[in-house]
Amino acid sequence: MRPYDHPMRMQLHEEVHARPPIALWPNERVLSQSFLLDAQSRQAQIEWIENLSRALGIANDGEKDHSFKILTLAPEPERVLIKWELHGEFATIAAITRNPVKITGPLLESRLVLEASIDDLLRKLNCPIISEAGGQRISALDLVFEHRPLFNEAQEVSAMFNGNTVLGSYILAGKQAQLWTDLRLDQDGYISYFIPHDVLGSRLAGRVARALAEAETYRMSAMIAFPIAKSLSMPLRAAESELADLSRDISQLQSEPGIHTEKDGKFLGELSHLASRAEQWISEYGLRFTASEAYSQLLNKNLNELAESPIPGVQSLSEFMDRRFLPAMGTCIWTQRRLKELSDRISRTTQTLRTRIEFVNEEQTQKLLASMDQRARLQLRLQETVESLSVLVLTYYAVSLLAYVAKGGKEAGLAIHPEIIAAIAAPLVAIVFLVISKQRRKRISDIGKK
Repeated sequence: MRPYDHPMRMQLHEEVHARPPIALWPNERVLSQSFLLDAQSRQAQIEWIENLSRALGIANDGEKDHSFKILTLAPEPERVLIKWELHGEFATIAAITRNPVKITGPLLESRLVLEASIDDLLRKLNCPIISEAGGQRISALDLVFEHRPLFNEAQEVSAMFNGNTVLGSYILAGKQAQLWTDLRLDQDGYISYFIPHDVLGSRLAGRVARALAEAETYRMSAMIAFPIAKSLSMPLRAAESELADLSRDISQLQSEPGIHTEKDGKFLGELSHLASRAEQWISEYGLRFTASEAYSQLLNKNLNELAESPIPGVQSLSEFMDRRFLPAMGTCIWTQRRLKELSDRISRTTQTLRTRIEFVNEEQTQKLLASMDQRARLQLRLQETVESLSVLVLTYYAVSLLAYVAKGGKEAGLAIHPEIIAAIAAPLVAIVFLVISKQRRKRISDIGKK
């Protein structure tokens, strides 16, 4: 790398080579299991693969991806491999080994023998067996590759699946291989796939195995949301009906005259309760529905990678998924859409009710302000009346004081007449007090205007 390269260029580039398929021999068997993980089981899976790596004498390389490892339990010619992949919410462990004999009878019998031999290899290394690695198993596939002539009819392979109805198709563009399965769980929890092929390349066989293993894991992971969607059907219907009734009552209330504060508060409380229920469902299950949709898309991608071609008279795996799996995913997608639409409708109805309440409150405020303004005017008029009377009272007291002073002067020998002085002073004093009163009222009025 050069100094002017982006610091993450190598990491970003190597992502296209991450988790490559394992090249398979013509007659090999892949036992792939996926486990759903929580925080505790996720750590248990990491410790399991690290213990197995140490038991095999493999040093931990800090530069490599710790979510993908391929370990060799037994060398050639037996060649037993363990492929471990850690994903967001699940881990996949695939055991790859050779078929010791040609398959003629039920696949379950030979698989039990192979599982026992793989468990023995792990126990010899003092490592827990695959079923004890941690997590809850969500999928398990038995992929049997065999180099042999292809079949012409489904009856020729039904004995391998205990006489069950089988699905089948040619796979890949050159039709150099077939895919057969009954898509049923055996007594040990595996789904068996038989892949006869005529000179199928090792890398191509590895890609087929990866596509089938991922398709089953993604199918089961996507289906986790289906029981949730079914359980939400009736509660959602009840919530939608309740919202419709509330919307009708609010609409009727709009046409009624007068103010209905109590009813508005009741409706707002019911809407808040309904909104909290909807948000609780979205918080609990929204991520699960989103993951289900993403897994469904990945399943379709892997099925398309198989490039199935029909065998006359036999239903293919893709056709089966279209008829059985897609309706379940449609239920999940529709439930997710109903949740979102319910939340949006509650929000719009609440906003409408809040607008009505705000309008009523504004109307009440306007009436209150008008009433306060009227009371203030009446109070001002009363005050003006009182002030007019106070001018008379003040004039009376001022003239009376002046008369007392004049009487005192007369007694002192001054030639004055108190009554005449009082008569002359009364209008003058009244005018002075009246001017002072008017100036004060004008000053108060100017302050109010400012």
